[in-house]
Amino acid sequence: MSFSPDDTLPTASLAAVCDAYGLGAPIETAFVARGAMGAVNKITSELAGRRRCWTVKRSYWGHYTEEAIRREVEFTEECRAVGVSGPRSIERIDGDGFVLTLDDQSEASTQYRVLDWLDGRVGSTDDSDTVEPMARWLAAIHRLAEDAGGQPIDPWFVRVDYQWDDLAARLAGSMPEVAEQLRLRRTDLLELTAVVNGAPQRGAVWCHTDVGADNLIWRSDGPWLIDWENSGPLVPRQELGSMVRGNGDRGLELYRAYRRADGPAGITEPDDLATSVAVQLNFLGVQSELLLNPDYPEQHDFARNAVGNVGSRLPTLAELEKRIVELNAAG
Repeated sequence: MSFSPDDTLPTASLAAVCDAYGLGAPIETAFVARGAMGAVNKITSELAGRRRCWTVKRSYWGHYTEEAIRREVEFTEECRAVGVSGPRSIERIDGDGFVLTLDDQSEASTQYRVLDWLDGRVGSTDDSDTVEPMARWLAAIHRLAEDAGGQPIDPWFVRVDYQWDDLAARLAGSMPEVAEQLRLRRTDLLELTAVVNGAPQRGAVWCHTDVGADNLIWRSDGPWLIDWENSGPLVPRQELGSMVRGNGDRGLELYRAYRRADGPAGITEPDDLATSVAVQLNFLGVQSELLLNPDYPEQHDFARNAVGNVGSRLPTLAELEKRIVELNAAG
C-alpha cells in the first residue's frame, strides 16, 4: 500500500472528496489522528466565499456501509433531540449516500465519509468537568430506550473466541515478547474470557457504545459527543460498566453522576463489566493476529504498541470483583 495509514490525503483525493460532498474549493488538509479502523483528516475549503473546515474519516478496512451510516445518522438526530449534541454527517451531493470510494493509489479502494468539523478542546479523564456531561448523555440515551429492532449485539462487545494458548504459540517465533506477555497473563485471560462469554444479554437498546472523555469536544456552546460509528444494540448496564471502567479514577464519580441524572441502569455484579472486558480482549486478539499477517506491514507498528498497552491494562478477576463492591457502595 503506497498510501500510508498516517498520511494526509493525496491532492487528487482531496479534490475528489470536496467535489463529491460539495465542500467548495480545497485549500489544505491535515492528518489529525488514527485508530485501529481508520484515520481522521481535517479539510479546509472555501465555500460561498468563506473558509470552512470538515472532518474526513478514512476507513482502513472498507467497513463503511450506507445502511449502517444512515441508521447512525437517524440515531444521532434522535439523541440530539434529548440533549446529546453530535456532529452532522454530510451526504454526497448526488444524493445517493454518505460513503465515497476512491482508488487512492493503493492496492485496494479506500472509503471516506465527511462530517462537520468541531473546533474545541478534547476531553480528558483527568478533567473533572467531563464527568457531568458524559453521565448526563449516557442517562439520556438509556432513557430514550431506542428499540434494537431485533438486531443482535455486535459480538465485539459480548463474545471472545480467541484461543489464547494457540495465539501465544503462533506468536512465539516472530513476536516472542508478545507471546510472553500472553503467557504471563494466561490465567487472567482465561478467567476474563469466561466472564464475558457467560454474561447474559437481556434488555439491549440502541446505544452510542463509546461514550468516553476522548470523544467529548468542548466548544464555546458547550460539550459535544463525537464518534457515533459504533452505535448499535447494547445492554445499558454493560455500556455503563464500560464507561465506568474506561475512565479510571473518575469511574465512581461518573457512576454517581449517572444515577443523579436518573440513569436507569445499575451495576451490581461482574457481568455488568463484561462489555468493557470484551472490548479489551478482542482488541488484544485482533491486534495480535494483525502482527502475524504479512499483508499489512504498514499496520504492524500500531498493532505492536496496541498489544503492549492493552495487555498491561487488563484487569484481574479479583480487581473486577473489588470494583463491583466499590460501585455497590457508591450506588
